[in-house]
Amino acid sequence: MKISKADMPSYTYAMKGQKLLRSRGFPCDVKKRDTACGYSLHIYGDAAAALEILDRYSIPYTLSETEVQYDKF
Repeated sequence: MKISKADMPSYTYAMKGQKLLRSRGFPCDVKKRDTACGYSLHIYGDAAAALEILDRYSIPYTLSETEVQYDKF
């Protein structure tokens, strides 16, 4: 599964982004960043469409990384 991490400027924006994306069917979670202060929005699956929605609603973010994790059988 592909996980994209969008660093958010505040907890409030992270929660707004999560609510917006979940209401449109995008699975995501808000997590505290390990290495720096602040929060990240972890988007599972198709991040391009999700980030387009954040842009459309003027929710600021910085895409920090994308990683692929494979399910173990």
